[in-house]
Amino acid sequence: MENTEKYIPVCECEGEDFMEIPLESDGTLSTATLSAYFPGVTGLKFRLDSYSPYRALRLYDGKFHAPEGSWAGHKFYCVHPKGDKRKLEETDCKPSKGYHSMNCTDLIVLGLPYQLSETQMREYFVQFGKLVMVQIKRDASGNSKGFGFIRYEDYSSQAKALGQRHYVNNRWVEVKIPASKEGYYSKVPHKIFVGRLTEDISEPDLSKYFSQYGEITDVFIPKPFRAFGFVTFNDASVAQSLCDEDHIVKGVSLHISEANPKSDQSRDKQVSNQQQYMSSVLTNGMLAAALNQVAYQTQPIPYQTHRTYGKVQDWKRRGN
Repeated sequence: MENTEKYIPVCECEGEDFMEIPLESDGTLSTATLSAYFPGVTGLKFRLDSYSPYRALRLYDGKFHAPEGSWAGHKFYCVHPKGDKRKLEETDCKPSKGYHSMNCTDLIVLGLPYQLSETQMREYFVQFGKLVMVQIKRDASGNSKGFGFIRYEDYSSQAKALGQRHYVNNRWVEVKIPASKEGYYSKVPHKIFVGRLTEDISEPDLSKYFSQYGEITDVFIPKPFRAFGFVTFNDASVAQSLCDEDHIVKGVSLHISEANPKSDQSRDKQVSNQQQYMSSVLTNGMLAAALNQVAYQTQPIPYQTHRTYGKVQDWKRRGN
């Protein structure tokens, strides 16, 4: 590695080639940079040696921090959400595409100076690679709305633009993949399930403890007390990195898992159950109506035989 202070080696998984990923000026690794080269990644892990277990990197405010203050001497592997991880294992950990062959997408540029023109915008972003589209969104009067879109010809240029901060015409702007196009990564849950709670652990206790891992947007413990709670992070990758682990809070071992919302399949099952119930009610109601109708039917007409002219004839006669 040419410069251990500016780049770190990252690999999709063991057995694959490493790629040197650029660090920020403060020595941290941005999640935007990492996901630009490895889409769908939610964390990083490493080993002290070949016999030690994996350790997770600390993630705070969208940035990975060096283990024990130094990146030197470590090699890092990507952490994927559970479903994606199983998929990689089933394919012997061989991704189908490298970052060089991935398709580019429109990038949204937020916080643009209102006086900026498309020409000035192109002149700045062309330093990262050839652009095929530059657009500033404007209102009906032709005034800039303060954001726009760019698109690069190749994926490596897109990755470079996503992996850096941008200062355009004396103003910091943000470049990111629009939420509607982030795919699977945008659907990764931000909420974790906290089990084994005791009654002396409060919402402020959970907030204080888990805030060391990242920004928290909500903490909830159901009432009446049911021995579990939920913590929601601003960054989904933080939530994913904590799953399937035990954490000690106020001397109590809490188990963390993914808080999955009710799936469409569960909702479909609920609707199906309701339909079956209504069908049963309808069927039972029709059966009851049929039985009532039978109860009100006229009694059977008795038969009486009578011999006439040597023949036996049946005579129908009403009852008494």
